Amino acid sequence: MLLTAPFPPRLTLELTNACNFRCAMCPSRLRPDEAKGLMAPSLFRRIVDEAAQHLPVTLVPFFRGEPLLHPEILPLLEYAKGRGLGPIQLVTNGMLLTAEIAQGLLDLGLDFISFSLDTVSPVEYAQIRQGGDFVTVMANLARFLDLRGRGGYSTEVQVSATRTSLNQESISHFIAYWQERADRTRIYYEHSGDGHTGSLNCPEVPRFMERRPCHKLFGDMVVYFDGGVALCNHDWYRAPALGDLNVATVAEVWLGPAYQELRRQHQAPLELSDPTCLHCDHWKISYLDKPYVGELYTPGLEARRAGGS
Repeated sequence: MLLTAPFPPRLTLELTNACNFRCAMCPSRLRPDEAKGLMAPSLFRRIVDEAAQHLPVTLVPFFRGEPLLHPEILPLLEYAKGRGLGPIQLVTNGMLLTAEIAQGLLDLGLDFISFSLDTVSPVEYAQIRQGGDFVTVMANLARFLDLRGRGGYSTEVQVSATRTSLNQESISHFIAYWQERADRTRIYYEHSGDGHTGSLNCPEVPRFMERRPCHKLFGDMVVYFDGGVALCNHDWYRAPALGDLNVATVAEVWLGPAYQELRRQHQAPLELSDPTCLHCDHWKISYLDKPYVGELYTPGLEARRAGGS
């Protein structure tokens, strides 16, 4: 039986659900009319203040939208870092990573940043990452790596691609280009086309004779920009919220009846009724022999560690 920690060891906070891209494989395309918004700084700080009483807590300031669209991204992350949260793991498409923001992220001590790129081909990039500009993003990433190197910062840099029919033939070139330049090169599998965001087109995911509990419910709280608490980071369609952090604390929601009932159902799977969970197979990833699904290449990280930088 999985045990529930008194406080979530990982917080995923959606700074915004808005995005400046319209990527071909992104589930957000299935909900184009959803109202967009920004997380109120007061809500963010209140969550961080509570988390600071339960360290260590990993912070992921990203879900569904592009976090650099939040006008207070730097002071918010600086506040979280100052309160002791970490590691802080940021995910971005890189389009808005100006020199000022890049330097600010490095100066505040960002632990990890992942750039969603998908390809090293300008033609494929235009097809996949609609709304982005390949030249701008590549220049922004190159500048970030240069600033990190010249300043001796420790921020880990990952670049990622989601394997789809649009880039399948060029993934090997992506890996070859980035595995020596970035610390981590990550290849993800695409969500399946059946409309369920937790369903993967992934040959690695094995068949199970019976359903097992999903570890996400026991290790990660995901908060929408407006304070609603999601089931997990695959709850793109906003199932009924597990709680509202505008009127309750993180701990109250985490240990509250809605969360506990869903956990109970996951440990008695014949009683599982939530449609978001029923159609999802991401729970299987927790039971693989490796801690991730897809491909991960780290020669860049190993070289940097060997060099002491």
